[in-house]
Amino acid sequence: MKLLFVAPSAYLLGGVQDWLADLVADQRRLGLDVTVAVPDDTIHRLKPYAECFPALRPIGFSNPSGSALGRIEALRRLLRRHPDHLVAGVNIAALYPAVRSLRRQGGFRGKLVMTLHALEGEYYDDLHDQRDLLDAVVVTNRLSGALAIDRGGMAPERVLYAPYGVVIPERPSTPSLQIPTPTEEKAPLSIVWVGRLENGQKRVHDLRSILEALDRADQPFSLTIAGDGPERGSLERDLAPWLAQGRLRFTGSIPRQLLRQKVYGPGRVLLITSRWETGPIVAWEAMASGMAVVSSRYVGSGLEQALVEDRTALLYPVGDAAAAARQLGRLSSGGLLAELAEAGEDLVRSRYSREASLAAWMAAFTAVQTLQPLPVPAAEPPPAAAGALDRLLGPPLALRLRQRLGRRFRHNEAGSEWPHSGHPPVPEDTLLEQAARLDHHG
Repeated sequence: MKLLFVAPSAYLLGGVQDWLADLVADQRRLGLDVTVAVPDDTIHRLKPYAECFPALRPIGFSNPSGSALGRIEALRRLLRRHPDHLVAGVNIAALYPAVRSLRRQGGFRGKLVMTLHALEGEYYDDLHDQRDLLDAVVVTNRLSGALAIDRGGMAPERVLYAPYGVVIPERPSTPSLQIPTPTEEKAPLSIVWVGRLENGQKRVHDLRSILEALDRADQPFSLTIAGDGPERGSLERDLAPWLAQGRLRFTGSIPRQLLRQKVYGPGRVLLITSRWETGPIVAWEAMASGMAVVSSRYVGSGLEQALVEDRTALLYPVGDAAAAARQLGRLSSGGLLAELAEAGEDLVRSRYSREASLAAWMAAFTAVQTLQPLPVPAAEPPPAAAGALDRLLGPPLALRLRQRLGRRFRHNEAGSEWPHSGHPPVPEDTLLEQAARLDHHG
């Protein structure tokens, strides 16, 4: 099996980037022929990406014109060099028209797979549009698979499941991160929150209400917040009283390997406040390190059946601070915390270890190879005009003129230079209502 991953290069931090780095390293250790290709332009750049992930040994492809048609042409050139590969797309929308045109010409004989990493409506709209082209979609969450069928229109046999995986420490060590403790005689709960500091998905501003509820219940605690993001400043203001008391600290963004050493560890509690998740991978990492988990019943936790009340985690309704505080308080005695930590570690070993994840991804890619080939796909509509030159001359002629004159269409952000999806963002509530129904009722 020869694999080609096509991924963005503008993003150097995040669960998707860690997943790809781990998976490719493990596949190469198995002896597989794996290539990782990323854009090399002005915002998406090969050199910083390769420096951040040197083991991937990525190759670059570029779009000197900056236009929509130029993106397709760049990927056609790449695919012509890998005509028999199984191609796995990681949020690169121009891959679809590039493969479509080459398949119609007989220039690409491999398989095309979408890897799906988020509960965002535009990706399911892509699935619906490309269901005559995509040999399969591989999802990292059971709910994502249900949505791929229900909203994306994919045939069930072409929806495959392979979760993220984490390293399980041989002997989790006590975190070395020093957190000031309050003066209460009763030992405080050592709570950890890890992730991107934003409110739409992660609901970081629920933390203030949860801490207030813990104080009303006279439950002593210390809280470590590991991460960074657009809400950091406002969150620091929200939580200023506890910062001043020395019961809370922000660590900023910490590399994944240092989280295991400095933040995760036995006897601690991971708090999850999210509205939706396709993991989260931080839950599996915390469990692997001997921690208990207290989590919202986020959209994505139902069909996955990993966080099960009183068995592997303690759960509360999204946004219910009082319920979150009550669940945290149940862990103050220590016995339940130890039971949950043991069950969580067993869960990760069986389903979310790096070895289990590799086996699932390899089984998915092997299954793709055995699927019945799709018919020749329909023609792709021509790309929309991307600027004045496109509107004046049409995209094909404008592309040739830009190439001849060395002119480039300028982009202000990564998602414009190499769009993640062929559709505009879908209002979150629209998708999450449908997702919640599927997640809780199957």
